[in-house]
Parts: sequence; structure tokens; C-alpha cells
Amino acid sequence: MRFAITMAALALLSGCQELDAPAATTALDEAYFRCQVQPVLTKSCGAFACHGDPERYYTVFSRNRLRFGGTEEERNAQMREQERAFNYQAASAQVDPELPEESWLLLKPLDERVGGFFHGGETHFGKGDVFTDPEDPDLETLREWVLGATAPSDCIEPGSNQ
Repeated sequence: MRFAITMAALALLSGCQELDAPAATTALDEAYFRCQVQPVLTKSCGAFACHGDPERYYTVFSRNRLRFGGTEEERNAQMREQERAFNYQAASAQVDPELPEESWLLLKPLDERVGGFFHGGETHFGKGDVFTDPEDPDLETLREWVLGATAPSDCIEPGSNQ
């Protein structure tokens, strides 16, 4: 009986207020991600001790590092479509479409002393943050993607053997 009363109350309340439509998301360019951003993530974030560890909240698949299935001999094979899609979705989830400059993808790896968030690299690995300079060219590549940069859909992904 309590369930029925609760459901009736919720139905009445929902009729009394207008629900906000879901926030629009910015379409991030997959080609730019594949050809520009993925190489930065592989180099800067994909090491086994960092985000190339499936136990991390944010995981990066990359050649010669963490792979989705396969054997040790296949570790350096071309990226699989599902690995690319996973990386794109995982990185996209770190982007705030309403405040792109405040996206986790940009601020989490940036040193706190220059406006970033606590990263943990120093604490866990003694390495420090990925980016200590807000004008680092690799961080700029991430920023350009977050702000809407595009690439031709037929761009060739570095290391794709094409």
C-alpha cells in the first residue's frame, strides 16, 4: 500500500513541475580523437602504472600496452575497433559540454599550481602531474578537441600501419 501511495504522490508531483530536458551534448569529432588525441593519451596516460591499468577509474587502451583481450604476442597489433570506441567514449565522458574549458580531461592531468586538479601522479608514482605548463602542446591538442576541432574522417591514425 505504501508503494502505491508513493507512486501516486510522485505522479502528482511530476505533473506539477516541468522537468528539464537533458542537457545537450557537444559532438566531439571521432577522427580528431583517433588521429590527434589518442596518441597523446597513449604517450602521456596509457602506461601500465597509470591509466593503462584496468583497475583505474579512467582506462586507456593502446598499442604495446593495455589491450582488450588477445595474447601477449598480439600486444603491439593495430588497435581494435572496440578499443578505439572505448577510448573515445571514456575520454568524451571527461568532457563538460557546457563548460568545456573546465573539463576533467583538461584539468585533472594539469598541475594544481597552474590551475589544474589533484592528479595523484606525484603521490602514487613520484612522477608528478602529466602537464605542468597550461600551454603544453599535448594539452593544447586535448583542449582543441574539447573545443570542437575536427579532422578529415579519412585521417590516418599514427601507428595504424596504413
